[in-house]
Amino acid sequence: MAKKMVLGLVLVMMTTAGAFAQQKWYNTYSPCIQGSKALVNVGIGYGSVTWGSMGIPPITASIDFKLKNNPITIGAFGAFSTFGGGIFANYTNIGFGGRAAYHFNFAKKLDTYVGLSLGYVLQSTDVEWAEGVSFFLWGFNLGARYFFTKRLGAYLELGYSGLQVASVGLTFKI
Repeated sequence: MAKKMVLGLVLVMMTTAGAFAQQKWYNTYSPCIQGSKALVNVGIGYGSVTWGSMGIPPITASIDFKLKNNPITIGAFGAFSTFGGGIFANYTNIGFGGRAAYHFNFAKKLDTYVGLSLGYVLQSTDVEWAEGVSFFLWGFNLGARYFFTKRLGAYLELGYSGLQVASVGLTFKI
């Protein structure tokens, strides 16, 4: 099931990128991120990708580096969260990995993108008899950044990515 979802998402991304590649307007970064080398997101997530009740919601950070002649970024992400399994055990998750995104040029102050991420989650628990289960993480998301000034904006990402299904926060251009 998971392999079919990833394959389907990759197919949609490739088809979309191919369709828009023919038009120069879409095949450029949005004007709001022109002149920057990297974009940094720092935010808080919502919705756990693991079972149990949420303790500390996912705290996320990512950096995306622009490729020179294509509307594509590559980068890294990190996330931290805790959750409880009721009265039995509490778990801590630390996720990290790489990410890539294809950007669309729809508006002057808006950067929209679709992305993929691959990583790993280290999981630990606070009781001896329970075992943390670390796991491989894959994800996809739809995202948008809106810039209020030349260097500062807000972002929103939706999708299965990091340790959450949605993330919102601040974004910075460097």
